[in-house]
Amino acid sequence: MSFERMFRDWPLTHLREVKMIRSYSVTTDILSYKRCRRQYGFFNVRGYRSSSATQRYFGTMVHDVLDQLYRMYKKTKRLPDGREVVDCVEKAHVRLIQSGVRAVYTVQQKEQIVTLIRRFLELAGQPFFANIRETEYTLERSMDGDGAPDFVLEGIVDVLAGAVSHALGLEMSRSTTGNDVEIWDYKSGEMPAADSQLMADYQYQMNVYAELYYQQTGIYPARCVLMFIGELNNDRLYNRCRADIRELRHILHVIHPSDEQIGRAMTDFRQTVACIEGEKQLPYATQWQAPNHDVDRDTCIACELRYHCPKFSDRDRHRREPL
Repeated sequence: MSFERMFRDWPLTHLREVKMIRSYSVTTDILSYKRCRRQYGFFNVRGYRSSSATQRYFGTMVHDVLDQLYRMYKKTKRLPDGREVVDCVEKAHVRLIQSGVRAVYTVQQKEQIVTLIRRFLELAGQPFFANIRETEYTLERSMDGDGAPDFVLEGIVDVLAGAVSHALGLEMSRSTTGNDVEIWDYKSGEMPAADSQLMADYQYQMNVYAELYYQQTGIYPARCVLMFIGELNNDRLYNRCRADIRELRHILHVIHPSDEQIGRAMTDFRQTVACIEGEKQLPYATQWQAPNHDVDRDTCIACELRYHCPKFSDRDRHRREPL
């Protein structure tokens, strides 16, 4: 008996077409792809694992410790002391090591983080922590792809706050009130140049977060504030400010999202999602080629694909030199 005759009376189940909607974040997906699509494709899409993750150590530690300290403040209603800061840094270090993140000169980096956090608490601790509403605030919203595939836009805001700016007495281009909603984002390094690509990326990120917050709540934040914790590493400037955060010109960068800025950022976001989705439809061997634009050296140095990538200018020299 043939196969067809044996099963001809069996009921058939009709397959349903399931539409997949992928999630995209500003930093992990969009900015990573724009920075280098080759690195993004291999590590973020294909799931290659880096043998080291030293570049994430310092920034992740700073974020983790500040979040721990806020939770302690929320419970005790007092600022953590120096010993508690050291304990938080040690706990954050252990968590990172256990998760597979490694770094060189960890003793020096931990000491530097302790110094930065202690100075942050002295400059802004009480008014800052007292006005925080949530930390690690999750933003997530389904978005229309506008011709491209629909997607879920997601992000995590370091701090969703009331008017921290108002409490700190910061001078803003607009007046502040105690009821303002602010989005704060920690950056572990120093403030980049105003005309740099890195600063443009940071502002892009905040404009997308402002739109995402609106999509989730129905209101826009009054402002977005970037706090560059790395600026506190300058002993001369820190001592000169006399514990007044307003005297440190480069520690805070305030962004007032406008309709035009948000519109441009969201248009670019959708276009980048379309590019990523289009890349996935290409034949496997032709996906994730080196980008046509220049790639900054730090991005290349952090990538283990650099020795076989035409965008890494020193690849031939590095491959010739003995280990």
